[in-house]
Amino acid sequence: MNHTMQDLIVTAFGFVASMVTAVVLLLVEEHLGFAFYSLMLWFVIPVGAILSGFVAAGGYYLGSILFGHKPTRLLLINMVLVSVGTFFTIYWLSYISLEIDGKSVSEFVPFSQYMDIVLQHQTMEFRFKGAKVGTTGEMGGFGYVTAALQVIGFAIGSVSMFFYLSALPYCQKCSKYLKAKAKQLRYSADSDNFMAMVKNVASHFDGDQLQEAIEIHGKFGEAENPKGGYLNSTLERKQCPVCKVNWLKFSAQKLAGNEWEDINELQFARFHQGELRP
Repeated sequence: MNHTMQDLIVTAFGFVASMVTAVVLLLVEEHLGFAFYSLMLWFVIPVGAILSGFVAAGGYYLGSILFGHKPTRLLLINMVLVSVGTFFTIYWLSYISLEIDGKSVSEFVPFSQYMDIVLQHQTMEFRFKGAKVGTTGEMGGFGYVTAALQVIGFAIGSVSMFFYLSALPYCQKCSKYLKAKAKQLRYSADSDNFMAMVKNVASHFDGDQLQEAIEIHGKFGEAENPKGGYLNSTLERKQCPVCKVNWLKFSAQKLAGNEWEDINELQFARFHQGELRP
């Protein structure tokens, strides 16, 4: 199956997921009185639309994993168009289902005019820690600005899904995404020993001695976070389900307050043709 055909099939998965997302968002709005996709942070960041766009693009994830299809630039364009289409589909579904005195609004008002009325008469609530603290009243022409921000949010959500899929380890030979096989997690409270371990593991990565790297890492530190521990490292192994090529990734984190933060400088990965354990 060529890449164009795979793009079309995966796009079909994305289209179905987009339509389902639009229906769910509309039902939530009608039954709970809350348009999740309209949620804004600091009045300008369309977090609700970004998350909705990401979910709407979930069909692309499913299709790509099922068919082992790494996203192409053509698929990126499809993802953005379909995800943005989710925004307009929500309004379209509302438009064709709206009735006044038993008569469908769509028989008397064109969709463009309906959108104009809805956008200019929409209001925005201000909330602080979940509590309503005020409202804008009807927004008039500014409603188009918020709509534009939401469209951009849907697009950002789909682009985020594209880059997420693109970053997943992938076997070019077999056209398959790799499957998780094993993971080691080790903790330490000693930065000097920790850095010595990292250098040792990195040198074995450079020499393609990945089994030795796994054993070195497995013997280091503690499997559970010790008292005062503020560093951890992970070795993650994935494998192609067809040719069995292995992929090993090392990553490290440090404790900042109550959250673990990635140490981007201490991340590396490589493929390996031989057998690896565990």
